Amino acid sequence: MTSIKLKQENINLLRLEDYDVSRECGFLPTHPPANVQLPEGFWQVQQAAALLPKWLTTGKIRQVVEKLPEVDVEQATLDEMQLRRLMQVYSYLTHAYVWGEAKPVKVLPRNIAVPFYKISQSIGRPPVLSYASYALDNWVRINETEPIAIGNIIIAQNFFGGLDEDWFILIHIDIEAKAAPALCAIPDLLEAIAQGDINKAIAALENIKNAWTNINTTMNRMPEGCDPYIYYNRVRPYIHGWKNNSVLPEGLIYEGVEVWGEKPQQFRGETGAQSSIVPTMDALFNISHEHDLLWEFLMEMRNYMPPKHRAFMEEVERRSTLRDFVRNNMDQVPKLRDLYNDCVSLIEKFRTQHLEFANRYIHQQTAKFSNDTKIGTGGTPFMRYLQKHRDESRRHLLE
Repeated sequence: MTSIKLKQENINLLRLEDYDVSRECGFLPTHPPANVQLPEGFWQVQQAAALLPKWLTTGKIRQVVEKLPEVDVEQATLDEMQLRRLMQVYSYLTHAYVWGEAKPVKVLPRNIAVPFYKISQSIGRPPVLSYASYALDNWVRINETEPIAIGNIIIAQNFFGGLDEDWFILIHIDIEAKAAPALCAIPDLLEAIAQGDINKAIAALENIKNAWTNINTTMNRMPEGCDPYIYYNRVRPYIHGWKNNSVLPEGLIYEGVEVWGEKPQQFRGETGAQSSIVPTMDALFNISHEHDLLWEFLMEMRNYMPPKHRAFMEEVERRSTLRDFVRNNMDQVPKLRDLYNDCVSLIEKFRTQHLEFANRYIHQQTAKFSNDTKIGTGGTPFMRYLQKHRDESRRHLLE
């Protein structure tokens, strides 16, 4: 009976809409929270976040934040999009408060800490700036009839602002949009594997290959608008977290959050490792990573993803037997192996480019206080980890 049940589960088509994944946008929201109107009680915090590029130049951002009201989140009637917009607002205000003056602080005042904590609990992510608020929810489409792509989107929320900060985020948003066809191919591919339909599997793999070609084209555009020196000195300082961070070794105290009893909390900073695209592809192509500190970090990053995206990735991980399917059929149909290897090579290429950019934009820069050139914004020795990611992808090519 068990084997019959499992077989039936594998045949059931994975429904993208159950996981907040869309055919047009992938992991991006179809209607970004940046356009959402917030209740009147939040107008002061919203205005402070909107003016961050101005306030940060004064060196007095902490005075501004400390004067903001402590909004009672539980008394407000908030839908999911409003919560996501508020998560972004409080994330940016928190990071500006911690990193926006000469030395970081160890305590986040309760007027920000308490609402931020309650919003984060409702949304299912830690109270820290994560990739979802920094990139997924941080855009507005200029022309609704045109694609989500560089040239038709603008950034909604900034720290300092300027071309380099915008471009850095825009590249990530464009990549997310370019990944949509690959994500949309996953249900068809899993169904093809369950049904033994080789032609359908080939069609799905071709769609994934084309998507990854487009993703890498966008990735290569990073230097067009984001200079390494500007990135390191004006963009990167604000996205650090307070875990494995030498200048905040104990973490950050969220004043007034009763459940934590005024004890410092440690959370990772914003990092591309919190995007669900590559982990989902690892799951689909059965690309495994050695169970070491790197693997533990990758598992931890899932806690910073939107819960439904994490669930989608884990469901793909549970269902996919793609590697065995290709191995079992590639002698009869060599194209299956070629397409599998093409896709894995494109993922490896993406990781190689990421490694090269990390070296140029961070490792080669001159280290400054609270902006370590050897530790990523996620709190890891990123050069070693990125190289290991790349090498482990390469080892999964089929001969």
